[in-house]
Amino acid sequence: MTAKLTIVDCTLPLLDGGDQRHAVTVEGERIARVVPMAELGSAPGEVLDAAGRSLLPGFTDAHVHLVESGIELARCDLSSSRSRAHALELIDDYCRRMPNEPWIVGRGWSLDHFADTATMLVELDRLTGERPAYLSNKDGHSAWVNSAALRRAGITAGTPDPDGGRIERDASGAPSGLLHEGAMLLVADLIPPLDEETRFAGLLAGQQRFFSLGITGWQEAIVGDFVPTTDVERSYRRAIDSGALLGQVTGNLWLPRSDPAGALDELIARRAAFAGDERFRASGVKIMYDGVCETLTGAVSVPYLDPSGQHGASAEPNRGITFFDPAELAPVVVELDRAGFDLHAHVIGDRATDEVLAMIEAAQRQNPARDRRHQLAHLQLLDPGLISRMADAGVIANVQPYWAQADAQMVEMTLPFLDASLHDHHYAFRSLELAGVPLAFGSDWPVTTPSPFDWIHVAVNRSYPGDSTEPFLPHEALSRDSALRAATSGAAHAVRQDELRGRIEAGLLADLVLLDAELREVPDAELHAVQADTTLARGAVVFERG
Repeated sequence: MTAKLTIVDCTLPLLDGGDQRHAVTVEGERIARVVPMAELGSAPGEVLDAAGRSLLPGFTDAHVHLVESGIELARCDLSSSRSRAHALELIDDYCRRMPNEPWIVGRGWSLDHFADTATMLVELDRLTGERPAYLSNKDGHSAWVNSAALRRAGITAGTPDPDGGRIERDASGAPSGLLHEGAMLLVADLIPPLDEETRFAGLLAGQQRFFSLGITGWQEAIVGDFVPTTDVERSYRRAIDSGALLGQVTGNLWLPRSDPAGALDELIARRAAFAGDERFRASGVKIMYDGVCETLTGAVSVPYLDPSGQHGASAEPNRGITFFDPAELAPVVVELDRAGFDLHAHVIGDRATDEVLAMIEAAQRQNPARDRRHQLAHLQLLDPGLISRMADAGVIANVQPYWAQADAQMVEMTLPFLDASLHDHHYAFRSLELAGVPLAFGSDWPVTTPSPFDWIHVAVNRSYPGDSTEPFLPHEALSRDSALRAATSGAAHAVRQDELRGRIEAGLLADLVLLDAELREVPDAELHAVQADTTLARGAVVFERG
């Protein structure tokens, strides 16, 4: 096959640290040749002159809700909100621009901007009027709703908290407009259903945003009917059949919280339906095990503190929640492992990690050895014992490095409510690496930024520009090389794409990103500013910065 493209005079930070200039020749969909410039001779095919800029493998986002994120771009998008007042401005603007939408639906406000919840209901009512409103926060574990939505759902002072959820209430016991975890579904289930055109448009919008950031492969964290924006199998099937899916995707099939044992046959059948499609593989199963620390629902080993700094006087101190009974889930994990699935478990608190890790360890003892890629995602709180067990079990740490900073959500909404014994155990990336635990980076977009250089910046600096605080647990910072690998080859390995992509080697897919800088010239404090100039997926240019 005739060469289509040769990228000349590029530096390869993950090959030799960027010490010399190289040429990378692409033939068809694959990398054909990688040589130092001195060995190139004449450049075959079309030439792209990198002029010393750095070339990386296309990034892999190992944990993202891409279709949902694309959908949210067209809704009441609050992800850019910088304050409570700014969020209210964005809601007001959306309501004025979209007067005919029957519901106000969106996402992206930050809990730390709404530490005072007393006026949330009246503020939202003022902007939305009689149209029901449902606005999930940026991590997707809480929802801000208005009075019209509460009335439609029949939520009153007498409504009990549902299993696995909590209705925030004012001093009189009346709902205050904030729903957590399972309580969100009381309103979310009433939102008009998404149509397939909206989901498909979301997939295409999310994919293009990724290409603009140099991301060419990803793991769809939830594929199933958890919420309407995660019911995306048909969208991916349409994208495959129409040729619209240009990236490489791994999907995690949703494990239902009710009767998980009864779901095994259906999960196997759904995996088989994609078996012949190289661009999309349904090789994983998603287990949402606990909540999040900022709403005191992450499952922790030591009870949360009350606002006075005490463990509280209740007979049952709050140690967070889990969405499964461990005794019920443990045998299901054994069967999923036996069926060849990779497990992808949401675990925030150290108690959650302990319990799920014990299930994986039991499955490995009972089932034959094989190439497992089980992943524990998020891992906010870890102690040395848990890290050692992860290393022994070969479990991958699927982490979201952008969260490892002392922002308001950490300083104001998390640390004051955690026992001091847990404070030094947040996002222990360096400890995981030193123990030999494989690292894979993901964004959890739309929870936080999808930009890989935002993740890499925080992983290396343990802070982000604009923070007024010192780096957060700086001894857990990663080297630049380690962070780059976790966002490329490490993430590709975690999602079983490493035989296709994730490195710049002859024979692999030409998934490449040419940056706007030579990385050796970029100081650590400026990593967040690096951008993709040109992105290739399977040898085709899918993004060029204008």
